[in-house]
Amino acid sequence: MQSGPKTPYYVYSMEAFKNRVDQVGKALRGIPLVFSIKANPFILTESLPTEIKRVEVCSPGELSICERLKIDPESIIYSGVVKEIEDICEAIRYGAGILTAESIRHAELLEEGAVKEDISDKIKVILRLSAGSQFGMSEDDICSIFSEREKYAHLDIIGIHYYSGTGKSKVKRIEKDLKQLRGTLSKIKEEFGFEPDIVEYGPGLAVEFFNEPREDEDVRVLAETAPLLNEFAKEVPLSIEMGRYMAATCGEYHTRVCDIKTTEDVTYALLDGGMHHVNYFGQMMAMKMPPIRQALQRPGEKRPYTLCGSLCTTADVLARDAVLSPLEIGDELVFERVGAYSAMEAPALFLSRRLPEIWINGADGMKIIRGNTPADLINVPNLES
Repeated sequence: MQSGPKTPYYVYSMEAFKNRVDQVGKALRGIPLVFSIKANPFILTESLPTEIKRVEVCSPGELSICERLKIDPESIIYSGVVKEIEDICEAIRYGAGILTAESIRHAELLEEGAVKEDISDKIKVILRLSAGSQFGMSEDDICSIFSEREKYAHLDIIGIHYYSGTGKSKVKRIEKDLKQLRGTLSKIKEEFGFEPDIVEYGPGLAVEFFNEPREDEDVRVLAETAPLLNEFAKEVPLSIEMGRYMAATCGEYHTRVCDIKTTEDVTYALLDGGMHHVNYFGQMMAMKMPPIRQALQRPGEKRPYTLCGSLCTTADVLARDAVLSPLEIGDELVFERVGAYSAMEAPALFLSRRLPEIWINGADGMKIIRGNTPADLINVPNLES
């Protein structure tokens, strides 16, 4: 039985996650919240805050995670740009509450899946409006689906989905989104008499990773955005989808100093982790200073260290000139605000180093939910298959 974490490892605090969700819930005055699990599916191992009414999954793999964890299927919004017929059928069999249509073809596949599964009730569907990217469909395509409703006899089209991107720190970007949404909703109401039961909107609020005061900046973004969303919620049955903003502050990444050396007046600390485990949004890690703390601070004058990971690439620099108390081999460093995406988005399979342990600090204290996972078993051909 393992007594404690072994570096490198992540720790996710459910208290921190719930505090951030509570903060969002209070600012948005009871607007139903949707958690996009691509930000951190490990959160699902604990009970979600009551403010979160639905979870958004974006792939067959994420749907499978929900099935294994016995997530209430009615709470699932199954999104994602590529849903093949077998994926749609699986979602129907599991009972996913809402499915998105990202294109006319998606709508046709949803109809085909409903017929194939011989369902008695219609599938609840929301049509995704494009923000000018590969996601969603044009307003004209949405109107085309409404004008040919007879083709989709097994679909109960209940709403519209809109998401234009992440990292929004300016109110003007939210205003632009809502203007687009209002225009489309007005058009389909006027032309087809459609009144949505749900308008799912992802505001993509920015999280501050590098510049102090980080929490104050996060609070500012939410406080400036909330009045716009609360006003919009008076007009439509609004749901707010978030991932990064909810999860970012709940995670820490722990890594250990394995070597220290000085070359041409630069002191390097080599860590057992690296850029394959730590991934901040918009990062150029050698040019940024992420939030770092030392598990043990020794007396003595602080000095700059260049923190490098364990990969054989000069790109593996987590921080340059990080001013720290004197380091020794074996010391543990903690990178904060890694609750969203790092464990899923960083190139963890590079060089076949083992995947970090994952720990949850939840209602029953600290518990490990993923042990050391050998990447070499994934990166080698299975010659016996």
